[in-house]
Amino acid sequence: MKLFQQIDPRSFIYRIDARGRLVWINDAWLEFAAENDWPVNRDDVIGRPLMHFIADEHLRYLYGLLIGRLRAGRGPLRFRYRCDAPDARRHMEMLMLYDQAEREIEFQSSVLRIERRLHQDLLCTRLPSDPQQLGICSCCKRVDLGGEWAEVEDAVLQLRLFDRESLPRTRHCVCPRCAQDMAGLAGCGRAAAPRSARR
Repeated sequence: MKLFQQIDPRSFIYRIDARGRLVWINDAWLEFAAENDWPVNRDDVIGRPLMHFIADEHLRYLYGLLIGRLRAGRGPLRFRYRCDAPDARRHMEMLMLYDQAEREIEFQSSVLRIERRLHQDLLCTRLPSDPQQLGICSCCKRVDLGGEWAEVEDAVLQLRLFDRESLPRTRHCVCPRCAQDMAGLAGCGRAAAPRSARR
């Protein structure tokens, strides 16, 4: 199965127009979505705002900063992130390019390496979950333990989740370290939160 190969040669590519709406995705992007329990087709995605698919407000704000920097002609931009599966850590790289003629931004994701690990039920969307929520960073995949951020395996041990019949839901967010890295890439001195998040 491609998901657990040590090297995945595919590039996962999508484009947004000047209004921030998705206008193109490649076949590999759709395959990758299906492999990660999100079986969508082009009609589900094309024409919708990119920000609609980013759940966390702070992360939307940071992506907005990066997009603004690209549109100002200060690109391309490149950063690393994780896109983990329950059985594997996927180390990824994102390349953001601005097509000035089309006024479109292209996002290219590629896999740098895949590390196999024991299955982590906390990341499995198919298992029953309880109302409790745990924040998990969308960029580094560490779990928020009351302000301290830990790898999923360590979080499971510290919270004794292996004793539970059902597991907390994971809520995507962005940790302070990754927020600072993204803000720095966008040319900001610090990772300020959007105003609505400060109220």
